[in-house]
Amino acid sequence: MAGKALRHKFEAVALKAALGLFGALPLERASAFGAFIAGTLGPRLGVTNRARANMARAMPELAPAEREAIIKKMWRNLGRTIGEYAHLHEFQLPAHRDKLGLSGTENLSVMEERDKGAIFISGHFGNWEIAPLIGRLYGLEGAEIYRHANNPYVDEWMVGLRARAVTPLQIPKGSKGAREILKVLKEKKSLYMLVDQKMNEGLETTFFGHKAMTTAAPAGLAVRYGVPIYPISFRRLGESTGFAMKVNPPILADENADTFEEIARITQAMNDFLEGEIRAHPEQWFWLHNRWPKHAKP
Repeated sequence: MAGKALRHKFEAVALKAALGLFGALPLERASAFGAFIAGTLGPRLGVTNRARANMARAMPELAPAEREAIIKKMWRNLGRTIGEYAHLHEFQLPAHRDKLGLSGTENLSVMEERDKGAIFISGHFGNWEIAPLIGRLYGLEGAEIYRHANNPYVDEWMVGLRARAVTPLQIPKGSKGAREILKVLKEKKSLYMLVDQKMNEGLETTFFGHKAMTTAAPAGLAVRYGVPIYPISFRRLGESTGFAMKVNPPILADENADTFEEIARITQAMNDFLEGEIRAHPEQWFWLHNRWPKHAKP
């Protein structure tokens, strides 16, 4: 345990040192520098083999050279995201508002007609930390649902950063945050959730044609409380610090349907949406997630 704690402290110090370096650079240069470092080193790291295996499983129609090109772009995007962490607070400043575009707001009429809160779902695309901020800047107040980082020091730092730079209310996944989630919805505010990671517990669905455990929490809330689920398209605009977010038509629960069947249908619909987004812009998704069970072969 002592060794683990020491490693966690070292990781936290290294992270803060790296972000101190990026923070000393202007936003654009920090983003570009992060892209250069990650794009150069990332494809050579052993963890990249997981991305290669995931892509071979999900998109076998791509040639190996195509996959490698996508993986390098993925690493460049990840590097930009890391470089931008030190500047997250800047995106809410008036000088940077033109970097953050929002479309599809006409679809929010369903939320207004129902006079309820809403759940906005997406995945790890572009700089995924920016999406809840865009919503808040355009008047969609709410809370961000987050998963605890394995390193407690990093987790404390990340939660604090998001609270200051993205949206003040941060709610942990799981039973600990359940009461706060219900409070947000009762106040007719919004929840922002990333739903593309593997769950040890959840609902077995398909993702790129393979079995994948997926969180059923958004579907359960939609069925029980009648709140709409808005799938969010989110992407980085080329090699830049600009982002585009689109609110897509909502997924609505059928109050007359069987509860379990409706939760399964909605959960699968979320996966289908994410799959479509990944196929459209595979270089912007975080392929390093251990998304499928270990026994599922490509």
